Amino acid sequence: MRIAFIGPESCGKSTLSQLVAERLQMPYIAEYARTYVERLTRPYVYRDVVAIAHRQIEELRAYPDAVFDTELIITQVWMQRCYGRSPWWVERARRQYPIDYYFLCAPDLPWQADKTRENPDCRDELFRQYLHRVMKTGVPFYVVRGTNKEERLAQVLVALGR
Repeated sequence: MRIAFIGPESCGKSTLSQLVAERLQMPYIAEYARTYVERLTRPYVYRDVVAIAHRQIEELRAYPDAVFDTELIITQVWMQRCYGRSPWWVERARRQYPIDYYFLCAPDLPWQADKTRENPDCRDELFRQYLHRVMKTGVPFYVVRGTNKEERLAQVLVALGR
């Protein structure tokens, strides 16, 4: 089973996806975009986001059973938002290596700045864009809400029947 956590910046995806992977004893696939952008010595550009998408596709191909901290829906929205386009092959790959269950994290946690986060004032707008995209997939999803990780973890486990 492929489980993916999506949502705006600073909404607990990394913490929650790690906890779920540990609890379910599944491989955890960390957010590659964060690692990639942290290593840059310049602002990221379109080709960087394309490289991130390629890596995400490799991870989806390699792990039919894993918990993913972000995936292609986030990359598609980001490409569209920042550059006005997303390559056709990203959508093809999303369908070729489907997620079995999405968890969309609501932006109801306080914003925590770091050097890769850049949108503290549009988390609600991004949340709506992710919700729209995930609804179009037809894949089961659950909106995770709450102000602490224990509450959020309990919601995920119930949604998964665990």
